[in-house]
Amino acid sequence: MNDHHPICPACHNHSRQIKDGSTPAGSQRYRCKWCSCRYTPAPKSRGYDDDIRLQALTLFLEGVSLRMISRILAVNHQSVANWVNEFAGNMPEELPDSVLETAVLDGLITINPRQR
Repeated sequence: MNDHHPICPACHNHSRQIKDGSTPAGSQRYRCKWCSCRYTPAPKSRGYDDDIRLQALTLFLEGVSLRMISRILAVNHQSVANWVNEFAGNMPEELPDSVLETAVLDGLITINPRQR
């Protein structure tokens, strides 16, 4: 068996496996010349750790701007905005008044005055 090239996950051939670019995370992609299957034998994880996301949300809730958070944590400011929006979108509908007030003041949610 040739250890230099990976094995195709579709046809299980180990010969005629050619490099075929890379993933956005930087992992090497291959294409099988036998069956044309494109695959990544050792994918790298893409994105940031949950710890970084939690730090970003904590800083945002403490009033730090998105761009400042991006500088502090060395992440893209749009990623921080996406995390904040995802967090806001996953908040439960019924919140205690103290949490609701904080969420409104921090701009995470808006409430319709007719709802309360």
